Amino acid sequence: MPDRLNILMVDDQPGKLLSYEVVLAELGQNLIKAHSAKEALELLLKLDIAVVLMDVSMPELNGFELANMIREHPRFRDIAIVFISAVHLTESDMIKAYERGAVDYISVPIIPELLRAKVRVFADLHRKTRQLEMLNQELRRLSGSMIASQDHERRRIARELHDSLGQELSVTKMVAEGIRQRPAESKDEAAAEVSTLIDHALPVI
Repeated sequence: MPDRLNILMVDDQPGKLLSYEVVLAELGQNLIKAHSAKEALELLLKLDIAVVLMDVSMPELNGFELANMIREHPRFRDIAIVFISAVHLTESDMIKAYERGAVDYISVPIIPELLRAKVRVFADLHRKTRQLEMLNQELRRLSGSMIASQDHERRRIARELHDSLGQELSVTKMVAEGIRQRPAESKDEAAAEVSTLIDHALPVI
């Protein structure tokens, strides 16, 4: 079974949080309750949150203000925020919600099947995003390892070529220097030997 994801439910009314918990229990995820915006922010800093269900009307900071604070933090820019409101939101309010990073909006009374479906979709998206990030990291690691291996192999081949060529040239030099000491009738034979040694060395270059 995949690792359980953290779903953060934010509402100042315990009864509503309990109802969300009952509705979402069958998803098999970690359901975490926050009774205020401050508590929600503290939990976000401690945990990897996949989805935030957030009441629009809360004391101190309302849902719009809290969403704005969440989106200002680079770490939380990709968290799915779903607003829940007992008050019918106007089109202007909904635009404001989306501008502050909401991915969806649900009105009260909630339809359990709809809430579960929406949370399931955003949780799955979060999981797939994390899996993709892990695959990308592994790909970068493997790519770096492959580049290092290829570089090592190139260096090894270069050393072998250098050593082999060095040996061929050393022998050729010895034969070439010995031509002067040879009788005139064998110099052609020595020159042919030098030519053969050079031919052997050429494929190495």
